[in-house]
Amino acid sequence: MAYDPLLELKAVTKTFGNGGLGLVDINLDIAQGEFLSLLGPSGCGKTTTLRVIAGFEAPTSGSVLLGGRDIGHLRPYDRPVNTVFQDYAIFPHMNVSENVGFGLSLRKIPVAEQRKRILNALELVGLADKAQSRVQALSGGQRQRVALARAIVCEPKVLLLDEPLSALDAYLREQMQVELKSLQARLGTTFVLVTHDQTEALSISDRIVVMNKARIEQVASPAELYDCPATKFVASFIGTMNLLPATVLGRAGDRVMFDAGVPVSLALEATAAVPEQAAVTIGIRPEDFQLESESVTESRPLKITSIVFHGRSLRVHGALSSGQEIVLDVPRQSERMSLAAGEFAHVRLRPGAVCSILSA
Repeated sequence: MAYDPLLELKAVTKTFGNGGLGLVDINLDIAQGEFLSLLGPSGCGKTTTLRVIAGFEAPTSGSVLLGGRDIGHLRPYDRPVNTVFQDYAIFPHMNVSENVGFGLSLRKIPVAEQRKRILNALELVGLADKAQSRVQALSGGQRQRVALARAIVCEPKVLLLDEPLSALDAYLREQMQVELKSLQARLGTTFVLVTHDQTEALSISDRIVVMNKARIEQVASPAELYDCPATKFVASFIGTMNLLPATVLGRAGDRVMFDAGVPVSLALEATAAVPEQAAVTIGIRPEDFQLESESVTESRPLKITSIVFHGRSLRVHGALSSGQEIVLDVPRQSERMSLAAGEFAHVRLRPGAVCSILSA
């Protein structure tokens, strides 16, 4: 995607009346047409960030720019921004068409134009045949689509989504993730999604902002976050990660060798000039381990402590001879090996494994 900043947060800090910190020095650029997700645990600041963009919260310091214009002084309904709330906020006394057109009814838009926009919005979300239906008769997924249609009918420059899929069951939630991404691609509108669901963020985002304790930990694409987390928090929050204490053993050509309970070799440029014998933490994903029935080159003994069925793979928990516990994913065809709690096997890094040196 060609980077063209549409929305900018510059040094935004939010302090609440009780002295609590909502945001600390948030600097963030969001591109035109980007699908960006704010991801993190409860209380990390992601919803506060959304509310500052929407105008529901005023930053204590810093500025919010849209198209290069400071919008901090504008009231929420004066900003070219719409929000889809977690509870949808649909009016029960109105039918679908009336709900979708509510925002238009507050503006000086000709009735014929309102009807055209409402129909177009309903067609985009697949509800054209439900225009006259009562909202009480709709399913959860259909109500979510009504809320989306009501938000896009006013043609906002930025659409904010505050955990809009959290009330849906797992199957419908996955289906709606695909539809949401498809809708965003068709509209070309900038979407900013708040979620605590890492799978959701990884599935539909162009970039993800990982937040923790009112600060931004890392901003990156889903693949970069997964493969190259910048901190221990990001590594542990995005997927499952083994955080292994390691010691530098030395160099071999353009590689640096580590002892992390298993031998680890990393390219010299990836080590950021880590001093020899320094204590570091190396992150290794479960799928980057390989289980062997007998000792092979660069493998280490592993005592299996438990096995969890994960469909096409098995999640194996075990302990190295150092006592370090690790988690690895093994294809089910490996069941021909002796995989039972209390048994021993050997573990090594698979060829091409991606490992990260992590900061605090």
